[in-house]
Amino acid sequence: MNEAPAIPARTSDRQWRRPAYLGLVTLLPTAILAWLPLLMSERFGRCLTYGEGCGASYNTLGSVAGYAFWGSAAAGVAALIVYPTAGWARPVRKSLVLTQLALQLVTATAILAMA
Repeated sequence: MNEAPAIPARTSDRQWRRPAYLGLVTLLPTAILAWLPLLMSERFGRCLTYGEGCGASYNTLGSVAGYAFWGSAAAGVAALIVYPTAGWARPVRKSLVLTQLALQLVTATAILAMA
């Protein structure tokens, strides 16, 4: 007979909501902490003060960091608002959280690479 699909347990739903929330909470502090070594570097000081040594790497890596930052934020918000009782929600939320955390790592790496 036709049985209704089982609703996923709430504990399995929370398994991926918490990392999504923690990723969103730590995104801005991670970016700020990654900027500190860059702002303290002599190379950045010369670029800012005299315009020397401002190569294309600043523009390219800055764009990568910016897109990765906003992509991580968007993936985190999407992971939090996915309807938990939908059958497809669990694998989608897992993918969104893993994408969010990977983009957060890319953000920090791109900022540190500019130093």
